[in-house]
Amino acid sequence: MRDRQREETRKKLYHAAIEIFCRDGVSNCRIEDIALKAEVSRAAFYFHFPSKDDVLLELLREAEHPTIDALNAMPLDAAIETVFETVISTTADFWGAADRSRLLVDVFGVSMRRTTILADREAEVVRAAVGRRFEKAAERGELSPMIPPEVLSDFYLLNIFAAMASWGVQPIMPLKDMLAGVTHLFMNGAKPPGAAMTAVPFQKG
Repeated sequence: MRDRQREETRKKLYHAAIEIFCRDGVSNCRIEDIALKAEVSRAAFYFHFPSKDDVLLELLREAEHPTIDALNAMPLDAAIETVFETVISTTADFWGAADRSRLLVDVFGVSMRRTTILADREAEVVRAAVGRRFEKAAERGELSPMIPPEVLSDFYLLNIFAAMASWGVQPIMPLKDMLAGVTHLFMNGAKPPGAAMTAVPFQKG
């Protein structure tokens, strides 16, 4: 009974915090306003969420669920294009909502502060799932062998996340189109069709 009440309080605080974040901005919102909205004490907020960052991380974990569910439902031999389409559609559907889109820059910031490229890959569910798909695609010859597939998948997700943050600041096109464009550039480069390749200087260390 007590555990259920505790979980209900956490959910109330989480939803209240997201609402206040969207209304006032993360940096400007007051914990007192979140507690008032959730009808609990200020201390209750800090019991469940030590900081505002922890609320944003909870939002990020919530955003991962549709992508993980969709990827897990796909066969492992699905083409890399299908993986891209899945990541793009589930991500855009979740973050394209007007209220959530206002928090993209803050979510990107807290994610960069709390996550490192050296962190345990399996502990980050989307990163692990996409990484496995990239490994399978590399085995089938769908990806360049110049960079290990697990590193390439990290590059891709960082591109997607950075594009989302940029879109949150200036949504000049639908989010799904933005992510599709970034994915196209990731796979094909920024050169227009038929343009000569640019040599990249490389110096052995």
